[in-house]
Amino acid sequence: MEDERSLLDAIAGGELDAHLGALAAAIDARRQLRYTVDSSHVLATLCVGDRVRINDRIRPRYLAGLGATIIELDDHAAAIRLDHPVGRFESGRVRCPPLALEKLPPG
Repeated sequence: MEDERSLLDAIAGGELDAHLGALAAAIDARRQLRYTVDSSHVLATLCVGDRVRINDRIRPRYLAGLGATIIELDDHAAAIRLDHPVGRFESGRVRCPPLALEKLPPG
């Protein structure tokens, strides 16, 4: 925690201005890696036929909170069928990033 505070203070104080580009690139690469790992973990828990709810990490926002069923999975996303088609998704089929889905308990 103390090292973190020292790093943040050094950045805020301009001590690392010559390295801001490298810091930004390293942070972006780390964030992308974390997103990929987290997405893979969520995808590993999902199966075709699972019931899900779309969470607030989705765009467009009007999809948040809607219920759906997983109809297809690949290495990067889940295709779902909305319980009630809405907006431009009149077919009810939506391809979603896995971190935008919450698996619902069976029942």
